[in-house]
Amino acid sequence: MKELSGYNKTNKLSVKRVLVVGSWAKEQITIENIHSNPEIEIFSYMDIRNPGIMSLVEGYKVESFQDIHAIVRYAREQRIDLVIITTASPLSRGLVDALEADHILAFGPVRLAALLEADKEFTRKLLQKYMPSAIPRFGVFEDPQKATDYAGKLDWQVAVKPIGLTEGLGVRVFGEQLKDENEIKEYIQQVINRRIGRSSKVIIEEKIEGEEFTVQCFVHGEHVLPTPAVQDFKRLLPGEKGPNTASMGSYSQQGYLLPFMREEDYEQALSIIHKTLDGFKKETGRICSGFLYGQFMVTAKGVKLIEYNFRPGDPEWMNTVVVLKNNLLDIILKLFQGEEQELYFENKATVCKYIVPVDYPEKLYQDLEVDLNEEAILQIDGLKYYYSCGLNDAGKLNAGAERGIAFVAKAPTIEEANEKVEKAISLVDGEFYYRKDIGTRDLIDSKIGHVNRLRDQYENKKGNPG
Repeated sequence: MKELSGYNKTNKLSVKRVLVVGSWAKEQITIENIHSNPEIEIFSYMDIRNPGIMSLVEGYKVESFQDIHAIVRYAREQRIDLVIITTASPLSRGLVDALEADHILAFGPVRLAALLEADKEFTRKLLQKYMPSAIPRFGVFEDPQKATDYAGKLDWQVAVKPIGLTEGLGVRVFGEQLKDENEIKEYIQQVINRRIGRSSKVIIEEKIEGEEFTVQCFVHGEHVLPTPAVQDFKRLLPGEKGPNTASMGSYSQQGYLLPFMREEDYEQALSIIHKTLDGFKKETGRICSGFLYGQFMVTAKGVKLIEYNFRPGDPEWMNTVVVLKNNLLDIILKLFQGEEQELYFENKATVCKYIVPVDYPEKLYQDLEVDLNEEAILQIDGLKYYYSCGLNDAGKLNAGAERGIAFVAKAPTIEEANEKVEKAISLVDGEFYYRKDIGTRDLIDSKIGHVNRLRDQYENKKGNPG
């Protein structure tokens, strides 16, 4: 039997050639971090020509992610020791399974574990069994009328969710994207009839109120290494208005918590993650491996799970890695070897903002015609930028189905990090849009006030049940 690539005879991992599968900013910062080890040769498999990635790697291939066997062939041709997968599409198609069948070491979930992201019904039913308090009330329906009836029983205070992957653009919530009962009914019909999320089912979930946050973890079997909480902003316009996007930006503060969080909120999120992984192993007999992204909400009644992704968040991964002191490859190898380890982070806050084409997200595959004063931007201490766009045949930046360029800064406070990002964006000429409010004191105070009001209302209601 052929030995697993990456292992030597002493059963220690010997990795010299790494392939990163993914195309965007989160892949660029991943490669940049690993690149700090000069002994490692890094290769990329992407579906666009990301100039930031191209400048960092020994070699790359640009092809669709749909053919996972083409990715395996490329890994074999390049004598790759370890494949790191940070994008959802090939994971849901079984890339890790295919790599393992070819005895190539991979960091990412097998197809069954990727269902935690790719199948919301699977995840909710798992948590319904192992930690029901972690999720809102929900129902799964194939019949539009039954789904509509269930939404009515919840007084239309619902979120309508496709079952499968929708690049972060499929969920619609009453009072936000859905204005009234008729729009709820229409969207239910669309999800089922058009198979949005590649399924003819729809989830109707009780609408909950609170503030969302993300906790990303390195996972391999029983080993779970959590990172600081981050908050991202999916709405296009300031004040959480406008259509959903893949995300316009994010922030984190010093330490592991966000300004509106308590220590117990973070601990509840970790408890949900651990119970999910334990439940998955009990139900399937398999372990999970890879980057697990948990999106949660602080509510008056505790922390609730919104969704899982089995890949790093974009932009949240930039907030995390820009202050990470460890080398990502070292973390992954120690996980595979079962070694105890700690993650170390600079004690700094971060802010990340995307500049996007002016018609985003209504119009995709647009050129991003901007001119960066690169020399001046790189002189800003603690500031970096990463590409979530590619070069077209004419050599121009094209946003494709993604966004544009992410600017991320670290500083002692969120406000100081925001000032650095604003300064960098002021050095970009051309037509683009971005959310100026992310990272401002007013926005942070509004988040703190929102959570405090919810908690006060809940405590008052408990104290006055009549």
